[in-house]
Amino acid sequence: MSGGVMAMLAIVVVVIVAITVMSAAAERKRVESLSAWARERGWHYDRERPELADRFGGAPFRRAPSNARAIHVLSAEHRGHRVLAYEYTYTTTSHNGQSTTTTRHRFPVVVVSTPHTPVLDVRTEHFGHALMGMLGVRDLQVGERLFDDTFRIRCEDEGFARAVLDEPVRAWLLERPEERVPFRFTGDHLVTWGQGALEPEAAVALADRLITLLELVPDGVWEGTRG
Repeated sequence: MSGGVMAMLAIVVVVIVAITVMSAAAERKRVESLSAWARERGWHYDRERPELADRFGGAPFRRAPSNARAIHVLSAEHRGHRVLAYEYTYTTTSHNGQSTTTTRHRFPVVVVSTPHTPVLDVRTEHFGHALMGMLGVRDLQVGERLFDDTFRIRCEDEGFARAVLDEPVRAWLLERPEERVPFRFTGDHLVTWGQGALEPEAAVALADRLITLLELVPDGVWEGTRG
């Protein structure tokens, strides 16, 4: 092997080691920062909770088994509700015939405990959903034009969905477009998610939005789900 090739390999090794060291240092700094944030605010922090990796289904979660991880987990009793916030991450690999690319996907996930409910998934409408509607494939419609044009609703129990999405809840969901987030009632939890790394203050804001939603839901809905 020529001296030039050896020198190039040495440079590559140095670069890989440097990247690994910097990545590890950045991760340590993030762990310290999140731990300090949790201590100051009375939350609990875990570096990772493997049991959460495959806990929930539907977007953005991968079907188990997967290489998904639930890291940087924050938990607390917040506004009278049990709240979890964590970073859901997994990698995918693609190959174009010449090279292989590995991509890391990251989603901040916020979960609030609820009484047991049927599944109800509400997300903002987009062109793909509207196109499916044109083809005759529709999800639940509540009968309010603006709301039906804005949101896609999928549910196990139409009665539960209509009870949750009564007029005050619909009005609240429509009034601040910049704060709209997807949400899903999924058994014993209400879940929302975003894109990117977990940011604790943003996670608290998401938790507050979910809790406000729960507080707007008519009491009779919860009476119907108990037991």
